[in-house]
Order: sequence, then C-alpha cells, then structure tokens
Amino acid sequence: MGSLAALSEYLLADKTAIVDCWFELCGRDHHLDVVGRLTRDEFRNNMPAALEALCKMLVAGADRAEAALEKEVAEHGQHRWKQGFDLLELIRDWGHFNRVLTERIDAFFRDGDPSQAEDRSAALRCLADYLTEAVSHSVERFDDLRRAEASSIAADLEITKQRFVEVTQARGNLLRQIAHDIRGGLSSVTGASSYLRDLSAQPETFSEVLDVLDRGVQAVLEMLTSLLDLSRIESGAERREVSELNIGQLLTELGQELQPLAREQGLALVAEGDRHLIVETDGAKVRRIAQNLLVNAIKYTHEGEVRLRWSRTDDHWQLEVEDTGPGIQDTLGSEVAQELDDQDSARPALHAERPAAYEGEGIGLTIVKELCNLLDAGISMQSAPGHGTRFTLEFPLTYEPRDCERT
Repeated sequence: MGSLAALSEYLLADKTAIVDCWFELCGRDHHLDVVGRLTRDEFRNNMPAALEALCKMLVAGADRAEAALEKEVAEHGQHRWKQGFDLLELIRDWGHFNRVLTERIDAFFRDGDPSQAEDRSAALRCLADYLTEAVSHSVERFDDLRRAEASSIAADLEITKQRFVEVTQARGNLLRQIAHDIRGGLSSVTGASSYLRDLSAQPETFSEVLDVLDRGVQAVLEMLTSLLDLSRIESGAERREVSELNIGQLLTELGQELQPLAREQGLALVAEGDRHLIVETDGAKVRRIAQNLLVNAIKYTHEGEVRLRWSRTDDHWQLEVEDTGPGIQDTLGSEVAQELDDQDSARPALHAERPAAYEGEGIGLTIVKELCNLLDAGISMQSAPGHGTRFTLEFPLTYEPRDCERT
C-alpha cells in the first residue's frame, strides 16, 4: 500500500478525533462566539463526509473526487449560514480545519521513512488543492444564500414601502374627509352666528337659527367622538371582551332604536333574523359596528329601504347591512376631495338641507374595519353607483380563552 493510501486510511480512522479537535479550536477562537451556541453534532454537520472527499483525492486524484467534494462543502456553507455564521467566521472555521488536518498529516509522516518526504509533499499539495476548492465552493454557496436573503429583504422592504404609501394615502384621504366634515359643521355654526348678530333679523327666525346652530355643533361633536374612538382602537386601548349573549335580541333592539331616524329620512328599516341567536362575542363592539353601518346607510339613502340581516352557519354567524342608496363610491369619490379644495364662496343658507358629505362616512367605515379586525371578523362590500351598497360581515362563533377577556 502506498503512503498516500495509508494516509487516507489513517485520516478516515481518526475522523472523530479530527472533528473533536477542530471543534475545540473553533471554540477557543474569540472571533467565533457563534460556536459556543452549538452542540458538537450541530457543529460537525456533514464534515465527516467532506473529509472522506479529501481521502478520495489522496488515493484517486483530485478530478475523480471533485464532484463529491463540491456537494459536501457547499452543504457545509449552507449549514454554517443557517447556524448564524458570517463570511469571516466561515473562513476562520475553514482555517482551523486546515490546521487540524496539517497537524495530522505531519504526525503521520514524522516518524516515517525519510524516502516518504516526496509523498508528504504530495499530501500537503493535495490538502492545499482540497482547501482551495472547499473554501471556494463553501463561500460561493454562502454568498448565494446571502444574496438571496438580501434580495428577499429588498423585496419585503419594497412591499412594506408600498404598503406604507398606500396607508399614508388612505390616512390622508381620511383626514381630508374628516376636515371637510368638521368644516361643514363649523360653517353652519358660523352662518347661524352671523344671523344672530344681525339686529334686523325677525324674532321668528331665531328658532330656525338655533336649530342650524345645534345641528352644526352636533355634527362636529359626533366627528370628534368618532376620532377619539378611532384613536383608542388604533392605540390598542380597546380590548376584546366576549361573553355568551343573544345577538338576535341585541340587533333587534338596535333596529327598533334607529326606526325614528329612518322614518325621518322617509325610509323603511327592516331587521331580519333569528331573535334568539346565541353566540359568543363582544356585544358592545358588534353593536357599534352595526350602528355605524346602519346610520351611514340611513343618512346616505334618499329613498327605498335599509335592511339589517343576521344568521348562523356551521362555523360562523353573519351580519348584513344593505341599502338602496347611491353607492359608496359616489359618496366617497373625488367630488368630496375636490369640494374640500374649493374656496368657500358664500355662507350656507339657513334652510338648506345638510350635505351628505358632512356626515363622516369615511371615519365611520374605518372604525368598522378596525373593530372587525379586533373581533377576527371578515368584512366585504358590494356596491355600485346608483344600485346601493351591501356590507357582509362574518364573525366567529367562539374565541380561544387566551385571545380575549371574558365577562
């Protein structure tokens, strides 16, 4: 048996000790703190197989072992990537492995026949070739993973940026609507105040002036209350407090309470559903959701009806609010934003009807969406200009105890 073949057997027989020595050297390297978090088995990963590739090179030459070598050392680079090594740590890791192998080769030839000096040189050249290929393939694989991660991070950042832009635009649009609504209410107050300051006004008009004043103040108060509600929800101050309750009774009573508002608008308000539907939910928040949707539907519907429906399926319960109004896009479209940009050209007339844009549908729907998120409820909308709007909400029948407070 030739010296190189004998060296190959020697290294294979000693591979457990080689890995242990390598592990110990890396553990003492203060530049390789990551090693301290690994067990011996985690550290060694597939290196015994990579060492076998070196032994094949000693016996058969580099060409025949190159394919196996590339596969094993590339996997080593991938393992080190997953373990949290950076590129410098990976190269130092290979450096310590080189030192252990060099010492083993020296030990094998130290007490041998002086005529084996040429074989020793050949073994060291083989080791050098091995490490050149090993480090190259390992670093290449490591770099591929780093580039892939960088690309993924860049893609995630782009998605986050786009989402941020969309949220910012949506929030800007919402604030424009809010500003428009508040300005509308204050314009009514300003107009009424001007009439009160006009000493020539007839006493019988004072009652009408006070009505306009009261409506303007109420509109602003409702808007500010909605803003406070929204800020509480978005800050996390709202908690999900669930209990078993008769949601059918709650929704029936809500429909009855809103009947006067619907009649004032000349509308029919129809409530349909099982009046004894028992579910587990947060009744106060469901009521706020339904009330927001119903009030908006009533205010924007000029003729026809508004319907409130609820029902239960096998895995959820469903709530629907449908109207015969102008459609949500007509209400919240570009005309509102354009009107906000226009200069006030005249004081509002005292006997004019309240503009629909003053009612604050934008923030009301935002509150609905946030409350649905809090209750793990799905929400969808179907709307078309001139054909009304239907909101459909799906609520869980129960909640996990750890996900909510129970009352």
